[in-house]
Amino acid sequence: MSETSNKMKPFHSVIIFMIFVVCAALSSMHNYKVTKDSIIQDMNQALSQTISQKENGYITPDTIINYRQHLKIDALRNRSFLYYACNNKDNVICSRKIKWNSQQYSVEFQSYANCSAADIIGLSDQRLPASILIIGILWVALSIWYFRRKYKGVIVLGNMVYSEDENSFYDLSKSPVIMTPMQEKLMMMFFSSTNHKLSKKQICDELWPKKPDASETLYTLVRRIKPIIQTRGNLKIISERGKDYILSVND
Repeated sequence: MSETSNKMKPFHSVIIFMIFVVCAALSSMHNYKVTKDSIIQDMNQALSQTISQKENGYITPDTIINYRQHLKIDALRNRSFLYYACNNKDNVICSRKIKWNSQQYSVEFQSYANCSAADIIGLSDQRLPASILIIGILWVALSIWYFRRKYKGVIVLGNMVYSEDENSFYDLSKSPVIMTPMQEKLMMMFFSSTNHKLSKKQICDELWPKKPDASETLYTLVRRIKPIIQTRGNLKIISERGKDYILSVND
């Protein structure tokens, strides 16, 4: 395994994807705020023009029509309305309060927009956040393809890696795990078997086919390989009722 091919790790890919997601979210929030501020500014200028043209302190249908005609954001004209200013504590979008004065009295007016967060997002320019998110999704797809290709023929258990193409064992730092040929054969059997489980008979028949009883030889082989796989791979071999052997991760 070359040094170049080991530079890219799966968690690096996840971190980069999360950076794309965060950038897309921040960009979306920025555009949301810009659009919300634009709505309020449009309402302020429309209300200011409307009040400057008013001759009385009453709200009439003509007043509302006049106000909406001054709005520059087309989508806002059916969502914004004019009303007498009040201390509204709800999280609503509204213009600043503008006072209309006469010789007898004065009245404060305020305009409101019936816009939800989804409406504002729909009015905002989300092309950049969407582009960043699409790039992030493409990055994930490319990373999956890359790591599938990279780890094709590779089995990882605990801290030990078995390369089927090279018939070799490595630890997670890609340093070779040195074993005897017989120890390597036993580990290949464990890594290739379902649930990493082998019967005693299966091992003996494969490693010592001509030996009538290889129990003691198997016991010695397992005993000598245990320190190696525990130190280099954080693995252990468990014996079940003296018939089956299981290779598993050390707790």
